[in-house]
Amino acid sequence: MSSQTTTPKQLKGHERLLLWIVVLAVRLWSRTLRFKWGSDVQALMDNPPGPLVVINWHNRLFAAPEFFRRYFRQRKLATVISASSDGGWLAGFFETLGILPIRGSRYGRGAQAFREMIAANQDGYDIGVTPDGSRGPIYEMKPGAVAVALKTDAPIVLLSFNFGRAWRLKSWDRFYLPLPFTCLKVKTVYYESAFELGTDDPKAAALILKERMDAITEDALLESP
Repeated sequence: MSSQTTTPKQLKGHERLLLWIVVLAVRLWSRTLRFKWGSDVQALMDNPPGPLVVINWHNRLFAAPEFFRRYFRQRKLATVISASSDGGWLAGFFETLGILPIRGSRYGRGAQAFREMIAANQDGYDIGVTPDGSRGPIYEMKPGAVAVALKTDAPIVLLSFNFGRAWRLKSWDRFYLPLPFTCLKVKTVYYESAFELGTDDPKAAALILKERMDAITEDALLESP
């Protein structure tokens, strides 16, 4: 994890104006989506635990803010975003949704972002992490998210969205853009404590979580490295 403390890239005035146009379009698009889930997700909704570490694959990020906005509006959410200029757009987008961006990755501000994640979790925020971001490989479970959960003893939720109909971008993760009005199947695996994984080694725990994430992600076994 990088120890760099470089300043994250921020959007300029004209870029923020363009961002608001994009945000409006995405919000209208997202509101057409439908979500379906089973008893696993319903149990979390009926008995919401304390501040969580929520793990979601990078190529399913489009659906996550809308799902959070609809069904977990009362919770505070922070998410880790690259400190790069591209990350600046995503950070600005999440800020408009009331989601706290924590800027950093293993390529820059890694150690600082790790400290900020722990502090935010202890302050009552759920921490959203895409363990294969920001550059992949696709569906690789890097140990950073697990390390946060081990450090804070926060519960872990593995969250996966499976798309009925979607376009796939030609990005490193083949990012999903769900077609308007499509239905997404939501699946979770919940750990009351990271110590339920049976190890306090983040790398070993990441292998366990990778296997469980693959099991609830319909295309993971076909596309994993």
